[in-house]
Amino acid sequence: MINKIVAICMLCVLTSGCNGTQHSTKKAPENKAFTHSKSSNVVLILIDDLNHYGVTAYGANRLHSYDGEFENKVFETPNIDELAKEGMLVEHAYAHPICENTRISLMSGKRNDRNYLRPKSQHHSDITFGDAFKKAGYKTGLFGKWKQTRGTKEIPAKDYISAFGWDDYAAFDVTMEGQRFINPNLVVNGEIQNYNGRTDVDPETGRRWYGPDIVNRQALRFIEENKDQPFFLYYPMILVHDEHKPTPDTRPKSLFDNFPEVATYNNKLGDDREYFPDMIEYMDKLIGKVVTKLEQTGLRENTLIVVMGDNGTKSTFGHVLPDGTIYPGGKGRNSENGLRVPLVLNYPNVIPHGQSGEFRQYRGLVNITDIYPTIAAAAGIDMPNADEVDGVSFWQQAIGETSELHRDYIYRWFIGNNRVPTDDILRFVFNKNYKLYAPDNDFPEGRFFDLSLDPLELKGERYIVRKWGLRRYSGLRLDALTKEQQQAYIQLSKLLVQHQMTPVTDLSIVADTTTLPVNTTLQLDVDVMPKQAQRQGVIWQSSDSTIASVDKFGVIHAHQTGQVTISVFSWDDAMPMAAIEAWKSKESGFKQNGVSDSLVVTVTH
Repeated sequence: MINKIVAICMLCVLTSGCNGTQHSTKKAPENKAFTHSKSSNVVLILIDDLNHYGVTAYGANRLHSYDGEFENKVFETPNIDELAKEGMLVEHAYAHPICENTRISLMSGKRNDRNYLRPKSQHHSDITFGDAFKKAGYKTGLFGKWKQTRGTKEIPAKDYISAFGWDDYAAFDVTMEGQRFINPNLVVNGEIQNYNGRTDVDPETGRRWYGPDIVNRQALRFIEENKDQPFFLYYPMILVHDEHKPTPDTRPKSLFDNFPEVATYNNKLGDDREYFPDMIEYMDKLIGKVVTKLEQTGLRENTLIVVMGDNGTKSTFGHVLPDGTIYPGGKGRNSENGLRVPLVLNYPNVIPHGQSGEFRQYRGLVNITDIYPTIAAAAGIDMPNADEVDGVSFWQQAIGETSELHRDYIYRWFIGNNRVPTDDILRFVFNKNYKLYAPDNDFPEGRFFDLSLDPLELKGERYIVRKWGLRRYSGLRLDALTKEQQQAYIQLSKLLVQHQMTPVTDLSIVADTTTLPVNTTLQLDVDVMPKQAQRQGVIWQSSDSTIASVDKFGVIHAHQTGQVTISVFSWDDAMPMAAIEAWKSKESGFKQNGVSDSLVVTVTH
């Protein structure tokens, strides 16, 4: 049966050009669907390590600890719930199972096969939503967890965040991971602020220095300082990731005031999972402070707020559903409980809300890559790299202009914390009902699941155990599929073939002229061949930036007379990385002996 199914699948691919289930190929954001006297502000909030059931609007308000720390622990998220009640709640939103893979896709709108090369190494040549909003004239601010980079030889890690379009930032996990909660390690606008070991108290609270409070105040300051101009606030929260510690609201107060500053993790000294429910509620409280600040500054009616999770809840916890069953946390797993996250959009008088106390729900699939094009559409700004963006905007669905679902499936390429090149790759595609994994080292025959019967992917005749003790099951026997399952298998197989990795073979710079006067600019374009190659990104470089520099968008800025060579390198083999090895080495952060192109530009008076 398996050979017959594969044969049918390949025949379809070869004869029909993969005309199966497809999502929209529309890349550029739609025109603004409403008229407003001012540009829309955008606040994007990313919660760290929380499934959709970690927000009580999704129907569960109790937590379970598999360590025995608590059971049926009631918690509340009233501020997020209110945003959902007055906005739109997305039922099927999916991130990656660990945070960095998610953050790269979120910021760039791209699948990981295009620009994820290794942890903590995102290169500044990668165009992100921070770049897009800044280029459109917005003030941009990032406050919370960074993690993606460690800088390059030319730009140290503490300053490197600004290379992604951020005007203002206060961030954790920039030069090092360090401490995130009590007496944290932060970087604020290029200044390293190390609170480790401090015995004084925060004058704003009269309590110990607490990382989430510090970055939250920076976010509120950013709103206040930019209330008279359009802004994009990205708030990747430090909560509710481990280590698990009491919050300033934990009672009695002495628990927070005397808790060990340094954590050994794994529910030991300085890391106590008993406080996970408190962390969720404090996270919600901080979101409420952002909403209140927008109201106080008169900006609430002109601001889109998006709240989303970055991956599933840790597997040491479970969410107790109304019927008493426990939905286990699945961080690190590519099953639903590792990928499915909360997603709420709220924009007063723009995004319709539910009636009679009911939540308005969007039931289409939303991929993490869809956020960038959606907020760009909401703000009416251009995405400079629209052709490279895999995400599909669902803004028209959010504002109620259409009931048509914006995508039919989600494709994933996942290497976790590995680095390219690696043969430890998971490729898979899924819709609401079925999921197909491509063959890999552990399962050379691939894996197929019926999600309507097995949403957590626990069926199969065998399993293998991976990092963190996570099990991967073999799935359904392909020789025992129902007719409907066989049809789904064929459709998903075609999509996996369609998304096979294709290398870049050639670059060609496109320029209207090669001569420009001093103090003028010239927009260059580049054709990346073949068109279906995944890594369409490029790195621009000038041989003499004092004569003419070139930015990440391919715009030449002429400074003084002379000649200069402008070169472009392909991400596919240049492998640009802002990692520790890059800035410690004497070489640049990317290879320059692969696919490239160049032209000579003359700057005149």
